[in-house]
Amino acid sequence: MSTRTLVAAALITLAAGCGNAKVPRDVVCDGAPIEVLPNGNFDAASPAWGEDPASPSLLCGQPTLMPDTLPLAACLGSIDGTTQILTQTVALPEGATSLTLSGRICIATADTGAVEHDVLQFDLLEDGNVIAALGKKTNRDGVADCQFASFELSATTSSDPETATLRIRSILDADLTTTFYLDSLSLKVGCAP
Repeated sequence: MSTRTLVAAALITLAAGCGNAKVPRDVVCDGAPIEVLPNGNFDAASPAWGEDPASPSLLCGQPTLMPDTLPLAACLGSIDGTTQILTQTVALPEGATSLTLSGRICIATADTGAVEHDVLQFDLLEDGNVIAALGKKTNRDGVADCQFASFELSATTSSDPETATLRIRSILDADLTTTFYLDSLSLKVGCAP
């Protein structure tokens, strides 16, 4: 065998063995919960939040609203009979088990009755499947003239992907509008020991 053939065979063997090696993740727990959500204030151009639909924008600021942190906040709902979605990709550490989403929310609603008609749902997705249902806020949590207040939702995850998608989805019925304003979001992940 020539030297060139031996080198090629060694490279093929080395490449085949690499499939079994674990690639280190971008984030590590190190025993304490870690922050994994980029652009939780909605203010940075990158990484941008995915918006569905893209128009009108699901981000707003003055004069529509005074965000908790300037210049922007998430603004979902406000159009009866619609579903609107914001998404952000997050890197997860190996062994991720618990998730805590916190931030500031203002729910302005004309529907102040005792029935849930308009819902804001928070989920973590892997390949489109929910791996952690963090919880929801509804028109029942709102008032006609809202002010930002702190909130916190927690869940465990059923999977351990390298990356996942935080999905924030508003679903409004056809009567009495609700608008969900969000700002200063944080998603902290805890890991199994």
